[in-house]
Formats: sequence, C-alpha cells, structure tokens
Amino acid sequence: MTDDAYLQADLTPLAARVSGYIRRIDVTDFQTVKAGDALFEIDDTDYRAQVDQAAANVEAATAAIANIETQKLLQHTLIRQAHATIAATESDVWRYQRDSERYQALLGTNVVSQQTAEQAMNSYKRAAATLDLNRAQLDQQRQQLDVLGTQERQARAALKAAQAALELAKINLGYTHIVAPVAGMGGQRLVKEGQYVGVGTQVISIVPLPNIWVLANYKETQMTRVRVGQAASITVDAFPSTVLKGHVASWSPATGSQFSLLPPDNATGNFTKVVQRIPVKIVLDLDNPVVPLLRPGMSVVATIDTSSDIKGSPISELAP
Repeated sequence: MTDDAYLQADLTPLAARVSGYIRRIDVTDFQTVKAGDALFEIDDTDYRAQVDQAAANVEAATAAIANIETQKLLQHTLIRQAHATIAATESDVWRYQRDSERYQALLGTNVVSQQTAEQAMNSYKRAAATLDLNRAQLDQQRQQLDVLGTQERQARAALKAAQAALELAKINLGYTHIVAPVAGMGGQRLVKEGQYVGVGTQVISIVPLPNIWVLANYKETQMTRVRVGQAASITVDAFPSTVLKGHVASWSPATGSQFSLLPPDNATGNFTKVVQRIPVKIVLDLDNPVVPLLRPGMSVVATIDTSSDIKGSPISELAP
C-alpha cells in the first residue's frame, strides 16, 4: 500500500499552428467536447489571400505549360516546312549542277557561250549555298525544339512547386480552425477573443476522460512480489467511502529519481542510503459510477494484492 499515488490522464495541450488574432471562441472553461468540435477560430483573412495567390500561381504555371506546348506544335510545323524547303532546294541543286556540267561540256563548241556556262555555274553555286543555309536553319529549328523541351520541364517543375504552395496555403488556412483532436473535457481557456497568438501558443488542454489511471510510487522494498496483472484497490481522497478496482498494467524502467532533472550521483561525498520509489501504473476498472467524477492530479491510496497468482515476472526475478 502507498499513499504516494495520484490519478493521471493523457492531457492533450492544444496550440496554435498559425499566427493571428483570435476571432471566435466556441468553447467554455471545463466544457465536455467531442473529437472534431470547433474550439477556436483565428482570423483567416491573410490565409485566404495566400490561398488565392497560390491558386493564381498554379493557373499561371498551367498557362505557361500550355503556351510551351503550343510553341512545340508550331516548331514541329516549322521543322516539317524546313524539310520540304531542303527537298525543293536539293532538287534545284541537282538541276543546276546538271545544267552546269552540260554547259561546261559544250563550252568548246559554238552551241554554248562562255557567259551561259558561267551563269549556269553561278546558279548552281547559289542553289548549293541556299541548301547549306536551309540545312543550318533546320538544325536551328531542331535546337529550338530542344530548348522548348527544357523549358517545358522547367515549367512542369514550377507547376508542381505552385501546386505544393497551394496545398500548403490550404493547410495553413485549415489551421485557423482549432478543433478538438480527442473527446474529453477541456481545461481552462488560455486565450481571449481578439488576442494575438503566435505559432505554438497554447490555447487549451483536453483531458480524455474517463480514460484515467493511477500512478503509484511504491518503495523498492515493496516491489518484490509485484507482477503485471495483479489486482489493485484504490481509495480516492475525495471519495473515501468508495473503493475502486483495477490492475497493475506496468511499471517504470527506472526509479523516479533517475528521471529527475539532476539524477543523484552517489560516487562523490558522503553516502546516505535512501529507499527509492518506482512508479507503477494501475489501470482502473471503468464500471464504477465514481470514475466519471475523477480528475487527474487527485490523491489516492493504492493497494496491490501481491498474493494473486498472475503469470508474469516479479521485479525480483528481472535482475540478472
């Protein structure tokens, strides 16, 4: 038995995840709430504007991709035109080359004059130069298509970034509504309507009643026959005439002093032996009508029935 025991629960402190002014409070002090109930609302004017701005950026990025895709279609058309131009120019080159060769062969006769032969040669050279130019332009059009491909990849990456920014803006907008993550009872409100809160400012705590248990600090000399599953009886100081039932759920892996801010160091100075205490968690049976009236922090007296035969290792058997 020990009177160094108290009721405990999983207190859930709620804090603002975005900054702003408290616009509305939908919960009173010590009010029972359900999971998902609205508790506080932060002014969302700025966050709605951020969502609109992010949505506009997504539209702009989408339009940029559509524009690049249109340019790529146009570029493919220009490339096809360049191929057609090259084909026509190659035909001209072949024709002018044949004419020049024929005139050169007839140059020694009176059939073709020197001027005609030179004109044919010049026409062939101009056609050949035009062919080289057209081929260079085709290479340029192909390179421009590669550039557009790179720009498209960049635009799609920008679209993903804009979509992520939009999603983040929507998440931040949702954070302006603070709701109860679990069912239970709210504590005292820590902020007032119109108050400015920053990121991380605690606004209230939720106690998930009646999920409550006992944390009893037993002396190490009392732990010899304690086992997980053993029955326990609990008397709450606030209800001295009521005996609650429960069972041992677990105990701490170390004494309470080991988890203190400054653990004791017995290797220095004079040593005075002090009996250590080990926290033991006792889970209550919830069928007692007093359980809904219990609150974390209440003092109790806990007694474990170490004579019960429960499978498990007593703490004395855990030592090597």
